Amino acid sequence: MTTSELEALVGHLFVVGGRAISAASPGSVAMPPPRRAARGRHNDTLFGLISLGVGEHQPAAFYESLVEEMTSTYFKASGSVTSALRTAIQAVNESVRRMNSSRGEPLAVGLSCAIMREQEVYLAVVGAARCFLAREGFIERLPDDEDMDERAVGLGTGFEPDVQFFRREIRSGDFLLLADSSFDRLTDATFQHAIADGEVNSALNNLAGVSGPVSSAEVIKFVSPLIEGEEDTVPVPERRPVSPLPTFSPSGETEAPVPARSQPAAGEPTTAAEKRIVEHAPAGDANAFQRFRHRLAIWLSNVFSRSRTLVEKMLPEEEPESESEALFSTPMQIGVAVAVAVLVALLTTVVYQWQGQSSQYAQFVLSANDEIQKAREGGSNQAVARPHWEAAVYLLDQAAEIRTPGKEILELREQALTALDSYDHVTRVELTQLREYDPGSVLKGPVVQGLNLYTIDTTQDILYREDLSEDGASLVNRESQVVTRQGDVVSNQVVGGLIDLNWIEDGGVQQKNVLGVLSRNGLLITYSPSWDVTANLLPGFEAWVDPRAFVIYERDLYVLDAGANEIWVYNAGAEAYSAAPQRYFTDVLPELGDAVDMEIDSNGNIYVLHTGGRITKYFFGQTETFAFSGLPQPLARPMAMFLNLSLYDRTLYVADPGGGRLYATASNGTFLLNYKDADDTVFDALSGVFSQDRPAFVYLTAGNGLYTFPRP
Repeated sequence: MTTSELEALVGHLFVVGGRAISAASPGSVAMPPPRRAARGRHNDTLFGLISLGVGEHQPAAFYESLVEEMTSTYFKASGSVTSALRTAIQAVNESVRRMNSSRGEPLAVGLSCAIMREQEVYLAVVGAARCFLAREGFIERLPDDEDMDERAVGLGTGFEPDVQFFRREIRSGDFLLLADSSFDRLTDATFQHAIADGEVNSALNNLAGVSGPVSSAEVIKFVSPLIEGEEDTVPVPERRPVSPLPTFSPSGETEAPVPARSQPAAGEPTTAAEKRIVEHAPAGDANAFQRFRHRLAIWLSNVFSRSRTLVEKMLPEEEPESESEALFSTPMQIGVAVAVAVLVALLTTVVYQWQGQSSQYAQFVLSANDEIQKAREGGSNQAVARPHWEAAVYLLDQAAEIRTPGKEILELREQALTALDSYDHVTRVELTQLREYDPGSVLKGPVVQGLNLYTIDTTQDILYREDLSEDGASLVNRESQVVTRQGDVVSNQVVGGLIDLNWIEDGGVQQKNVLGVLSRNGLLITYSPSWDVTANLLPGFEAWVDPRAFVIYERDLYVLDAGANEIWVYNAGAEAYSAAPQRYFTDVLPELGDAVDMEIDSNGNIYVLHTGGRITKYFFGQTETFAFSGLPQPLARPMAMFLNLSLYDRTLYVADPGGGRLYATASNGTFLLNYKDADDTVFDALSGVFSQDRPAFVYLTAGNGLYTFPRP
């Protein structure tokens, strides 16, 4: 680091229902350059805030997908800072535009972002967002008030985003605020007061007091790097009192709250290094311990007092005349004293951690109760009630990460989920876990044929076979059977990384009704329980750039290549694919860069799934119209799909881990069902889906697990 570089202290403000939450907005990001950043990006630190206009609401997954799009695109883009920023914002704009294509009322997304490089900051603002730069006693609004109308158009409303760029020099002590449009009404004097003492925590507390009912902001203070050995003192911010949380009696009646008492915040940074990397949030006072913790604290206090007395007695004021006069030898006295001191320190740490967690837990539950009350007041008006139900679920989930919730808290969460489920037409399913694979595994598939199920572990490049019971609800094999893996030699060919798998009833292979698996080194691997593993090299595979999936149609093999922006077609011979591939697209230039999966129907229509939340449809190389209709929420980050063309269930299934759901639609995109798991945990990692008719089961891969549920 050169002497001209600055560091940044970052704090997040997230207000929901008029109450500050001790967490960052899902649309905020503060990210140093990753290890594998593009050329020219290694000295850049990215800050950003994605926001919506007043009265507009979206689930957290919506913001998170856009943040991921922006950060990954920026740090992969080479060239100047402005050029890379423009590329990243264009990518976000395209993602929102695709989402808006399936919405009745399009969203206008706001974005304020900054790139810090040494003693300069590059700013970009579009839509319902703003930057405030405080330096040398002056507040600069970017863009200024005269340009307000020019930035009214948000992301996702056109092909080219209307972005305003700024470049400013910064000094140690300067503040930068990235904010949504709710802060436009605040005066310069208000901002000056908020940052008056120069501390991020105090600024967050002050801004929380004047923010709107729903607000988000990111507060950044630029500071000089510490000289080795220098102290970085950060005063403890003044904390506002909050109302204590009511307790619940066994009968369910609310008891009188225990009076709150001020406590130091748990987990507050103590070293200079910690203070410079911590992300601050508005502080709240700790509530009193419940009776058990209160008694425990008293007991520990007595232990500490007696331990100190013991230590004092064990360390004599003067040396004894002889070793026999000492109760213990000097080394033993020192050892016991050190052990007691360590025990006291550990117990003290436990007490303060419990205390801090208790305060945070109580604040989350109290805020969730307020949100639920406001949601109930909204009645049947979804636009009014929905954001409050969503905020309540978020707050209760945060509380559950601190402590196992009680019956009353679980009932509150169930009420909120029931309301949201009714809005989104959710069908909750009870999953059965069939298999848990190695930790870290990411699965693709599954493919079910008869009583055999196949899946690929894409991290270790292993093809597994599982054996289903007669009713299809469980596995009968105790251990997974490894069919093949990367590095195996099959038919005198070395197996490469595994891409995708499909069942081949008939094709350019020696046997009918076999499993087909495609590898990155151009092998088409075939297998069935009655036929050994074989492999055939596909000609012309060197033209592949980034193959993602393959399908079979009328014996021909189609390979989706996102990197080459192409679908390669291998015409089937009698028992082989012996000819070089042909290009599927001749007159159309598709956009397949974010394509992840592909299906083809009985008429030859190809459906391509994109992570941006859309499906494109093609017929004989030409673009066909396809649009979802009736979806409760747009696709957030889909990863896989399955097109069932049987007489019993002609349905398109789309696994959308970004939204924690599995959509079922008609083949034309008309909404049918919205599946979610009972605990809202497994579907957040969905990676594959397969629907079987007899028996009617849906099989899923999620994370390192294989699951199933009976199809309603």
